[in-house]
Amino acid sequence: MTNESVGFSGESVEALSTAINRYGRQQNMEPISVAITQEGSGSSSFFRGIAIFSPPFEEAEEEAVY
Repeated sequence: MTNESVGFSGESVEALSTAINRYGRQQNMEPISVAITQEGSGSSSFFRGIAIFSPPFEEAEEEAVY
């Protein structure tokens, strides 16, 4: 499985955080990098973000050779 990037937008950083975490749970992936920027100012501002997701790390079980 490969990494995946997804864009988000919302009215607050908290709304973006919630959306990113929800997406990660639904896709069974972990966010490994997030960038957020504010657009506009005052009451007309909103936030855009992009998150890079990666599948969960699973260690391979090694067989003991004797």
